Parts: sequence; structure tokens; C-alpha cells
Amino acid sequence: MSVSPSLFGYAIQSEMPLRFLREGGGGEALHIVEGPAQAERPREGFIVEWSLRGGTEEVSATLYEVPGGFEYWTADAGRFFVDVAQGRIEVPPMTDTILREQRLNGVPMALAFTHRGDFALHAAAVEIDGGAILLAAPSRFGKTTLAMAFHERGFPMLAEDLICCRPGTHEAFPGPAVIRLRPDVYGGTPPPGLVEVAKRPDRIFLAPEPGQRGSGGARPIRGIVFLREGEHVAVTAASPVEALRDLWHLNFRLPTTEAREYSFKALTALVGGVPTWNLHRPFRLDALGATVDAIVACGRR
Repeated sequence: MSVSPSLFGYAIQSEMPLRFLREGGGGEALHIVEGPAQAERPREGFIVEWSLRGGTEEVSATLYEVPGGFEYWTADAGRFFVDVAQGRIEVPPMTDTILREQRLNGVPMALAFTHRGDFALHAAAVEIDGGAILLAAPSRFGKTTLAMAFHERGFPMLAEDLICCRPGTHEAFPGPAVIRLRPDVYGGTPPPGLVEVAKRPDRIFLAPEPGQRGSGGARPIRGIVFLREGEHVAVTAASPVEALRDLWHLNFRLPTTEAREYSFKALTALVGGVPTWNLHRPFRLDALGATVDAIVACGRR
């Protein structure tokens, strides 16, 4: 029996090779197609511009509102058209398909599932006993390294940087099946169950073997762990005010009054519906085991 590719709760339909899709569990269809080879930036509809990290250099990105949806332009990849009216995303033709998929799985996918009624958090997520534990922290706080440690202990990685959450039901939909490690924390050989897909100066791309990528369907959110630095591994309860403040900064949203109101209501409901903890730990590889144990204990409370 064939298993349909999926991502963020979508059933992905594409004739292009996409390396990091999940297996089964998708709902409505999202079509990924190749756009025109030549395209001009919109002259109207500018929304916001910012810098992207995750490479050897910062890359500028610009978002426009256009008829039917949004155009998202990055300096290293080009144009992504998120056609929310038709349920499709156009990606630029390019030879670096890993970079293209990396950019696709960020803002364009977040725009698509936000339009669907969900919301995005910059967080890693792992599966513990069938539920999702979100690992919330800004960039460079060790989310990916920690997700790898969970994989090595037999706990599936649901997301390494961006997770889709559904308000009301407090569910999470897994992101791409990929772990991007810094070379200084990569031992040179993938752990069992992972294969090396690409090697860049700043990141090593590892993906689960086919058949081991897990479903893109929903997992109940069992809790949120805020990663913080400390001398010892210690877990404390996070106050609702503290949790809401930190999630607000980790939430992707459009810079409009309507979007801010929606996010505030969704995040408030999430904080009120699931446990939240602070986890203080040293930023050292030898503390990973104790950190995983502490988070697993939270997920099983």
C-alpha cells in the first residue's frame, strides 16, 4: 500500500523531488509546482523585509501581498508564490534543490498553514509516548542538537525549528523530516536510522531513512519546555505570563492588527491549555543525557 507524502498536516502533491517529506497523515492537498524561470518583483504590496540566518551569511528576504496570496523573495533562492486561494506554492527553478526545499519549508509553508487557521512557532518538537513536547528557544540555543539527542534515545523528532500548532485542539503537526547539525557537533557518521543528505560549510543535513520518517498527522501537545542556560539541569514551572511573553517572540505572524489579535488569542489559549516549564541546563554536550531525561520526565507527568 502506497503512503502519501505529507508535511505540516498537508497531503503534498508535487512532481519535483522533495527530500524531507513525512509519510502519511496528511489532510487537505497542497500542490508544490515549479514557477516561471524569469519573474519580476511586485511593485506594490510590500509587507516586510528581514534577514534569514542558517547559512554562512545572512540573506535578505522580502514578503509582498499579491492577488491570490503572497510572494516571498529570498536573495539566495528567488521567488516563492504562496497561492492561498488555490492551495498551491510555486517555487523557483534552481539546481540547488536542498536550498530551495529549505526555503520552501520556512515562511512559504508557514503562510499556507496560517491561512488554513493554524499558527507557527519557532520551536523544535519531539514525540514522547504519542504526544508532542515543544522545545522553545531562539536560534543558537541548541534545539537541533537536543532533537538529535532525542533521536539517539529512540524518541522521534517532529520538528527542528518550525512547528505548526492548531488552536482549540492544542495539536502539533510535524515539520520536515530533517536534522541540520553544525559541523562541530557532528561526529562524521550519521547515527542509526539517519542518512547524510547534504553537507554544507555551516550545516550537515541528516534525514531519517525511508519508511522511518513518521506521519505528518497531528500529535496532542503535552507541554512546552523553554530552553534556558544554567549551571545545572533543573526544571521549574513557567508562569503563564512568562510563557506567553516568550511564545509571542517565537510566533511567526504577519505585521497586521488582525494577525496580532489572532496570535494573541491562540497563544493565550495554548498557554492556558498545556503545561509549560523552564529547563535550565549547561550548553555542553556532556549535559545532553541529563537534559533529555528531564524533558522526558516532563512529558510523562
